[in-house]
Amino acid sequence: MDLFLSAGNIDITPDKPIALAGFAERHGAYSKIHDRLEINLAVLQQEGKYVLLYSIDTLFVPEEFTQIIIKQFGAQYNLQEKDIWMAASHTHFAPGLDREKPGLGRVDEDYYKLVTEKLKHLTQNTLTADYKKVSVSYGTGKSSLNVNRRKKLLRPKGGLKLYWKTLMYPDYDGVKDDDIHFIHLKNESGQSEMVLWNYACHPVGFRHRSQVSADFPGLIRNELRGYLQNEKLSVVFFIGFAGNIKPDVTPITHTRLKDRINYFFQFGPKYTRFPSTSHYLEWIGLLWKETKAVLKSSTNTPVTKLSTTQYKLPLNEIIGEDDTHNIDFRKLSFADNIQFIGVSAEVLAEYKDIVAAALNNYPTLKIGCLAGTRIYLPADKHIAEGGYEVKWFQHRFGITGDFKEKLDEKFKEALLKL
Repeated sequence: MDLFLSAGNIDITPDKPIALAGFAERHGAYSKIHDRLEINLAVLQQEGKYVLLYSIDTLFVPEEFTQIIIKQFGAQYNLQEKDIWMAASHTHFAPGLDREKPGLGRVDEDYYKLVTEKLKHLTQNTLTADYKKVSVSYGTGKSSLNVNRRKKLLRPKGGLKLYWKTLMYPDYDGVKDDDIHFIHLKNESGQSEMVLWNYACHPVGFRHRSQVSADFPGLIRNELRGYLQNEKLSVVFFIGFAGNIKPDVTPITHTRLKDRINYFFQFGPKYTRFPSTSHYLEWIGLLWKETKAVLKSSTNTPVTKLSTTQYKLPLNEIIGEDDTHNIDFRKLSFADNIQFIGVSAEVLAEYKDIVAAALNNYPTLKIGCLAGTRIYLPADKHIAEGGYEVKWFQHRFGITGDFKEKLDEKFKEALLKL
């Protein structure tokens, strides 16, 4: 079956100093723009069906954005929620767009309106542009540059008593998803029309917390455009199940052995962040080598029927008593050996194995931070361990209540309903 594509992007870099979202202790307006923020969009079309894939350089995308697109374009293009995949790149160095989480950064209403108008403008232009017949190439490879960020260490409690505490330190033996996925769409002349990549890693590595940056999704985007010789290329980044995954600084700082020794004596790591901008950029260089290798190894895969499905799991089946919101589960397929599973949550890496078991190890891009993300989604094993993703994030996210039992089972059941 033939697949057609229209793709584009638009700049959403703020035009005045405003607050950024992503770190609770950060206050005041940004000091500098390090690199530009964008919305990238790919519209897939096949026999009258449209699927819109958005990547937005922000911490979280509000659910309202999906409804804006449905209201303005839904009737004309027969769009349903399941056809609109709108995800945050999850950079922690951009202005906030999610009014539900003021604890992570307040929303500037002028900027919100600016992004809303640009979202509609980009969508209008892309939907009405010329569509090109495309072929699909897919590649996957491994990364050595991310690490689990939940580490249990003994800590004192009341005199000589000790207890295990889960801290936000790198755990070199912890579970992680080290897959990089690449989808490369080319026109009939073999030219690049769009690339989409998927990687599980929190964009928190950029060195300067007071500056605007798309972090590694934006810097790798720039590298891809240069490598593929197309400065306007649409580059869609979908973050993976990265709820407990962050950049590993040790390939650059060479301090992993020292960290392991420190851990033996129940001390913290040498570095929890990159110690300098040059270290951070060196890490970006290594990530670019990994992603470029995956891109170069991608091979053609036959196009199949473009299909989308959706299941909404009530939020109060997972956490608290909120009976008005849901966790959105999505499935998308359009080529052999490729399917997307998307979730509106910051999903922890352990769920990659649950996806593999539920879907018989079918090659799958696992995507978090879809529009309407309200929670971290820990697995059963994390509940007893505690830590930020279980007990500490709620007040910053505007969430009340505790996680329920049998989260793994509920996640698997939601997948099977797609």
